[in-house]
Amino acid sequence: MDPASLYQEASAREIAQSGHYNRNVRLETDTGPVVVRMRSGAAETMDLTLWPEAELLEAIGPYVPSAPRLRHVGDDPAFQIHDFVEGRRVDELFPDGKPLPESVLHDIEQLYGRLLNVPFHALPAVPGDWPRDGDTTGFAERLLRLVGDIRQRGDTAVQGLYGALGIPEDPCGPLRERATALTARPFRLLHADLHRKNMILTRQGPTVFLDWELALWGDPVFDLADHIHKMSYSSAERNAVQDAWARAAPAECRRGRRPDLDYYLACEAVKSAVVDTVRWGRRIASEEDGRARLATARELADKIAAARPHWTADASRPPTPPDVLAAVERWLPWSARP
Repeated sequence: MDPASLYQEASAREIAQSGHYNRNVRLETDTGPVVVRMRSGAAETMDLTLWPEAELLEAIGPYVPSAPRLRHVGDDPAFQIHDFVEGRRVDELFPDGKPLPESVLHDIEQLYGRLLNVPFHALPAVPGDWPRDGDTTGFAERLLRLVGDIRQRGDTAVQGLYGALGIPEDPCGPLRERATALTARPFRLLHADLHRKNMILTRQGPTVFLDWELALWGDPVFDLADHIHKMSYSSAERNAVQDAWARAAPAECRRGRRPDLDYYLACEAVKSAVVDTVRWGRRIASEEDGRARLATARELADKIAAARPHWTADASRPPTPPDVLAAVERWLPWSARP
């Protein structure tokens, strides 16, 4: 395997599995298929990051066998080579609204059990200004600071769109006040991006969990909330996953989990509204099909409606899909569209 040649070949490929931060290209080698993983250009940072993904994968290899196996790390240019995982993404087989099989729910429980038992000393070092172990309030404030920073980004058009849709300049104020009431819990390793597109259902073995670039050292209840927020579970599945997490979690990680889970779900709702006002707005602006535009506008209106109670007590009507379309038409003119 010649890593440099594989990188060059992967870079020239137009077809790839692309997320917000990375492109993944499958290539054949003499020793079997591999995935070349490269950054997706200059993607805006929308999430907290703590470690280089390759360093984290090397560290957790002995503890989390359901993570992908790292074969090579390139520094200049930066890329990774992973073993290719034969299987299907869970979102392809079980999209939102379709129940997951018991085997996948079991594998998620097993993953949480392993994550919650990875020792701190085995992980890469955390920055000196990272919240100290057990400082759940400091951890939550770090999450909220990022959301506030995202809200303040953007040019006049982006800021106008936020204003037209009622996203306040400080959408996290009430949540910041509530953070002081969080229960202190010991920190653990968090995947922090566990959703259907990051799970591979293999033919022979257990589910493999991908995309570790957003892994954090922090409050384990946040990892559960982030997962629930991104999975669109039915109420029955949501309860089952919470019970599975509780079985996997040590007693000290479960303290105060129910009210704090609701708190982190509120944080995720606010973040989704702030981030997706821009992402969904650009999608609407670039979409020529009227039905698709309306469907995306409806999704964004739902996100704002879900977040709104967490930043205001105002009982006035949240923006409707037509309101969203009108705001996009006004603030994202054709000249500014992708």
